[in-house]
Amino acid sequence: MAHLRWFGHAAVELGLSGRRVVIDPLIKENPLSPVKLSYFSGVDVIGVTHDHYDHLGDAVEIMKHNDKSVLFATYDLEEYLVSEHKLDWNRVIPANVGGYVEYSGLRLALTKAVHSSKHSDPTGIVVNGDDITVYHAGDTGLFEDMRLIGEIFRPDYVLLPIGGRFTMDPKQAVMAVEMLRPRKGAIPIHFNTWDMIKVDPQDFAKGVKEKGYTPIILQPGQSIEL
Repeated sequence: MAHLRWFGHAAVELGLSGRRVVIDPLIKENPLSPVKLSYFSGVDVIGVTHDHYDHLGDAVEIMKHNDKSVLFATYDLEEYLVSEHKLDWNRVIPANVGGYVEYSGLRLALTKAVHSSKHSDPTGIVVNGDDITVYHAGDTGLFEDMRLIGEIFRPDYVLLPIGGRFTMDPKQAVMAVEMLRPRKGAIPIHFNTWDMIKVDPQDFAKGVKEKGYTPIILQPGQSIEL
């Protein structure tokens, strides 16, 4: 059954087309995570939006404990992880910002994000399966090209950072929802993990409702059927 589960911060699991996809799996240093790394046994795809520690997280360790999982990130970040962390090049999906890449019943894409990173440009990730499209924005500020992301990928659900300081705040994230036009729901992420990104997600929910879209506020560990 298609589902989405949030583990706190930006860590998200998607179940689509019979595959398990985890994006930005910060678990061990995530004070909000209700699960341990053993939960990710058998995961199929690990998506990483950029190389900051709170997004790269435990991706390498999860890869090394799952022989069949593959990594989806920008080519340059993949190249760095292969050379520095000894990942198997045959277990990465080479990609960059552009169109869909087909993998094992899924369609995956990388999008622009406005942020920083060391080994590659930051990105968002789009995952399509079971006729459902989910856009995880990664870490990003607000940018006008979100209109194009909405037009090209027509997301059903969007996951948007709202913590401010390092990313959009709730008000800016509401503006992003207007540009992306999600058909089923807008989900806030990357907030309240630490005091520096403490905000009230209800401010986001109220703004999203006022614009005619559906906010979905999750608690860490909570999952929804897609």
